[in-house]
Amino acid sequence: MDTIADIQRGMPVYGADGQLLGVVEAVDDDGLRVAGRQIPRSAIARVDDGAIHLHIAGAALQARADTTAPPTTAQSGASGDQIIIPLAEERPVVEQRETDLGEIIILKRIIEEERTVPVTVRREVLEVVRRDANGNEVVEELRETNA
Repeated sequence: MDTIADIQRGMPVYGADGQLLGVVEAVDDDGLRVAGRQIPRSAIARVDDGAIHLHIAGAALQARADTTAPPTTAQSGASGDQIIIPLAEERPVVEQRETDLGEIIILKRIIEEERTVPVTVRREVLEVVRRDANGNEVVEELRETNA
């Protein structure tokens, strides 16, 4: 026996925590009736070894049964009470906020120093060389320019 169609009266029903909830009292299209409570087919996890195992823990079913008011006509099924399992949804909230992480100070300073730096200086000198007929040379500087 390992399909939901094979469920019969008298089979034991266990919650997800392994707790025995009781035996099947009745089977219909809506689900099972166990210990006076209607369990929907969607709560059945598996059927194996002659037992029915649910997705829901037995303690959760018992706590829900203890806090639930008697069923109204909206909660009543054709065969009696229904188990109503509330769904919860969690959503993270992401937000931005300003946080003081410190500060940065930027200062500009001008520092003057005297340094002796070796520099190559180039100068141009114009020379006029005059030669007479005897081969004598006379050198004359005309002017000096800086480059």
